[in-house]
Amino acid sequence: MAGYVDSHYARTEAEPGDYPPLGEALEVETCVIGGGLAGLATAIDLAERGRSVVLLEQNRIGWGASGRNGGFASPGFPAGAPALVEAVGMTDAQALYVEAIAAHALLRSRIATYGIDCGPVIDGQLRCGMANSTESLQGYCDWMARHFGLQMQHRTPAEVRTVLDTTQYGDAFFNPYTFAVHPLNLSRGLARAIVQHGGAVHENTPALSLSRNGARHVVRTPRGSVTAENIVLACGGYIDRLLPKLVSATVPIATFVMVTEPLGERLRQAIAAPYAISDIKFATNYYRPLVDGRLLWGGRVQAWEPSPARLARALHRDMALFYPKLADARVEIAWGGMMPYLKHKMPMVGPVEPGLWVATGFGGLGVSLTTLAGRMIAGAIDEADDRFRMLARFGLPFAGGKWGKIPAQLIYWRHAAAARFGRGRQV
Repeated sequence: MAGYVDSHYARTEAEPGDYPPLGEALEVETCVIGGGLAGLATAIDLAERGRSVVLLEQNRIGWGASGRNGGFASPGFPAGAPALVEAVGMTDAQALYVEAIAAHALLRSRIATYGIDCGPVIDGQLRCGMANSTESLQGYCDWMARHFGLQMQHRTPAEVRTVLDTTQYGDAFFNPYTFAVHPLNLSRGLARAIVQHGGAVHENTPALSLSRNGARHVVRTPRGSVTAENIVLACGGYIDRLLPKLVSATVPIATFVMVTEPLGERLRQAIAAPYAISDIKFATNYYRPLVDGRLLWGGRVQAWEPSPARLARALHRDMALFYPKLADARVEIAWGGMMPYLKHKMPMVGPVEPGLWVATGFGGLGVSLTTLAGRMIAGAIDEADDRFRMLARFGLPFAGGKWGKIPAQLIYWRHAAAARFGRGRQV
């Protein structure tokens, strides 16, 4: 059990809420294990439907990747739309995007409905191709509009340079559907909403074991237990021991974020855009100006978490490479976190046995995509809705668990080398 890592988000936590450890034996319909966005989305969806639900979090609400990420909420899937079409065909890919877009809108609606203090909510994202790429992003924009109804706005290299003072980018497209939030406050606000609807939330309550009592499941905790018809495992990159099949399928990969000191006019001269920005490569850089004049910068992928000081130096080098005029900017804080990846690079949402559900594998799109997972699981429990099968088909293929970090790191290095020579795939 641990408090929040030192991050910009932890330092600016604003959402209230006191969620004591579980200290009794409970009987509920559904027990959700994991207080990140996937678990919170499932619990709030069930609570809104009037179902009996309790959520257990080993540390604090939003303690893992859900409270440490860049804060970009985008509809879509980690593998990308073209890869999704290759995997399931155009018709099924379109059906999945319909669900993802609806869930994205639902998240935005919940922020407003519950008055969640996770703003300011900034709309838009500029996705930039690299200068050494020979591919134009105009074709991708046309393809997404034709097949998925998403209207991305192409930007020429000259148009990109009017807002970004860097030579690293070629053309780009503006995604009007993305919005940026404070992810830790978003997580805590969803926890507050669960309690408002009659659900229970318990922090500092690790799930020690899972067992069965007839048709029901029993979760043991240090000072209590939960007996439930349904268990939802939403533990992300920090899954540990509870379900061996899930552990062996999950590859926890670290990614990193830093925040600079307030930069004032220097930041506006380098980045004349208030919205989210990212580049299109295997391990993308993603960043956004904050309202107080700081720059939040994230990126890199590693199989391990370096010290905050090493993180700060590495991310600062990345920022200075793209924006030399910010090379003397001081890094105020840097942190890392583990994201769960599955071998097929898609989420897995569904039951692994009767009454035992998993929701994992959201990659870098979990801020929004977790709402879809929660809606699918809650719909199945509440009204036998079988839309979860659209994601359950991907399953939990063996990937080596924590040992899978080694080949994952090698793959990252290979893609990084290809990108340096202009051989990386654009989207």
